[in-house]
Amino acid sequence: MQQDMKQRLINYFKAAYPAVAIQTTEEPRAMGDVIAAAKEAKKKVYTWSATEGLCPIDAVDTKTGKPKPVVEGKDPLDAFQWRTPKKDSMHEEAIYIFRDINLYPLGRDPMLARSLRDLLTWAPTAGCTIIFICTEFKPAPCFEKLVTVTDYALPDKEALRKIATNVAESCGKKGMVISDELLSALGGLSTSEAENALALSFIECKEFTPAVIFREKVQAVRKTGLLEIIEADPKGLDNIGGLDLLKAWVTKRKRAYSPEAEKFGLPAPKGVLAVGVPGSGKSLISKAIGTAFNVPTVKLDIGALFNSLVGESESRTRDALKLAEAMSPCVLWIDEIDKGLAGASGSGSGDSGVTRRVFGTIISWMQERKRPVFLIATANNVSALPPELLRKGRFDEIFAVDLPSEKEREAIFAIHLTKKKRELKKFDLSILAQNTEGFTGSEIEAVVDDAMYSAFDRNKDIDDIILVQAAKDTTPLSKTAAEQIQAIRDWAKTRARYASSSSEENEVVTKTGRKLS
Repeated sequence: MQQDMKQRLINYFKAAYPAVAIQTTEEPRAMGDVIAAAKEAKKKVYTWSATEGLCPIDAVDTKTGKPKPVVEGKDPLDAFQWRTPKKDSMHEEAIYIFRDINLYPLGRDPMLARSLRDLLTWAPTAGCTIIFICTEFKPAPCFEKLVTVTDYALPDKEALRKIATNVAESCGKKGMVISDELLSALGGLSTSEAENALALSFIECKEFTPAVIFREKVQAVRKTGLLEIIEADPKGLDNIGGLDLLKAWVTKRKRAYSPEAEKFGLPAPKGVLAVGVPGSGKSLISKAIGTAFNVPTVKLDIGALFNSLVGESESRTRDALKLAEAMSPCVLWIDEIDKGLAGASGSGSGDSGVTRRVFGTIISWMQERKRPVFLIATANNVSALPPELLRKGRFDEIFAVDLPSEKEREAIFAIHLTKKKRELKKFDLSILAQNTEGFTGSEIEAVVDDAMYSAFDRNKDIDDIILVQAAKDTTPLSKTAAEQIQAIRDWAKTRARYASSSSEENEVVTKTGRKLS
């Protein structure tokens, strides 16, 4: 248990806080830590559950060996009312731990609500604190001001080392060296999750393997449905034509999540915002960063977070971000963040302010996150983004991704023709690039696909002529939406860093030397 959390609990107990709700899935660990803090604060401890009733922790039935309840039954109402004053002071200076109380209709049952409110009013006068341990606690309005809600911290590095050591000993490997790489892989897992992953790793590999730990993390993410696991492209940055400045920036930070970087004192990179022309490679670079960093990439769909129930959208957002931290170190990709947060910069009256609250949750996490999660967000219409998102400190850098230059178009053609298993020496990449001026990377890919269909229909292989014809039959977005594309490019000129050196040197130069801004 982290020392600051233990001290907080001790302070709550000594100050006779009415109630503290601890949100966690690790009930046994939380129970043990609350009891330890209570003993240090010299408080008696009672625990309640629907199966055991209300029991002192030090009272065991000699016949059954089970806790000896002072209040039996499954109804928490009896436990709430048990503190009726008596001549002795057995109820005072005590900590009452209630488990799974969130499963009862506290806000809808008048007797439960009134009894609990009376209990919380009485508790500080008797030097008592009520502890609720559950996965999520939503206090009813009638007593929400009396309950302090806190999240229980996941095991830190030293706690994980102890867990790994204990599992190693149980597997007959006493004295096994626990590497920093393994601890990094375990980061973000609960005690039981870490124990299970370590045991599985030992069964499969006869040792603790970080790859198995990451695989189990991936399974945990898939079960929730809040995040999508992006399959890594083994070629990573090499599979992207152009964007040399952005790729160099990423490459410089590829060792940022290594144990050596931590020992060096290197701060973990926060992330980047990639803005610019649709189809110009923003999504490709997002997928490739995880490969470059050698960490998993998870995708967050902001639209999927919204729910019709009051408060559910914000709750799902918090859960998704916690899950991303559990996957750390990782890359978190938010695609088209401008669409997901549309309206966040306004009054929010159209959706009762839900978008603004979701946005507030995201930017608070961006500022305060403790675990190494690299955020890559992409946007087309950057004018729709709230200014708070663009201020310095949210991201390490804002990159503008422009239309590819002629040399970059050659590289893009080379990548896609290679994917089609064609020999590059059979093609004149320069001619192909000259005939696709103003095309984005995705449009060049579409040209190659269209040429493949045409060639297959003619029972021949693709060549420069078929590719050029496919390009002529395609009208690029830079022409069909010229005004919108120009507005995006104009914004990027002075407000972002170019992702490509060709964009930095000259925006676009035609064969006649005419400069197009």
